[in-house]
Amino acid sequence: MKKIITVLVSALVIGCGDNHDHDHDHDHDHDHDHDHDHEHGAGGHSHKAPHGGILVDVENEFCHLEFLREPGTKRLLMHAMRFHPEGLLKFYVEKISVNAKIGEEVKEFYLKPMELDGVTSTKEPTSLYVAEIDWLGDDSVFEATLGDFMIENKTLKNISFKYPGK
Repeated sequence: MKKIITVLVSALVIGCGDNHDHDHDHDHDHDHDHDHDHEHGAGGHSHKAPHGGILVDVENEFCHLEFLREPGTKRLLMHAMRFHPEGLLKFYVEKISVNAKIGEEVKEFYLKPMELDGVTSTKEPTSLYVAEIDWLGDDSVFEATLGDFMIENKTLKNISFKYPGK
């Protein structure tokens, strides 16, 4: 029994194994709906997509972008966030171009800044970008690459993801 307690205490002390501080508790009584589950793999950790979409780690945890289709619509949402420290990442660009490869065909669409209501367009920094895509449906499968854009004076390049994911 003593050995089990020692192992449990050691596991709690070691935590993530990545040498970073968490200045927040894990009760998550925040004003945004966020799960922050660490899934430990070989030599690191990953995060759970808070909205159930496809989560892309950008520039080694500079930020994360989550892509998902709004249920029952032809709208693709992109949420920007950080996990260290945890919170929404608000920035403004007029639009983000996206090239989607569907089989051999490439189609372009644009993610545009929206208020957090997901309906009202904005010219203010926001963490939500939305694209209306006429061909997006339940059975859509594509590989997407975002055009270059800037967050906090950092140019982000070559961000890509597979929809609907793995």
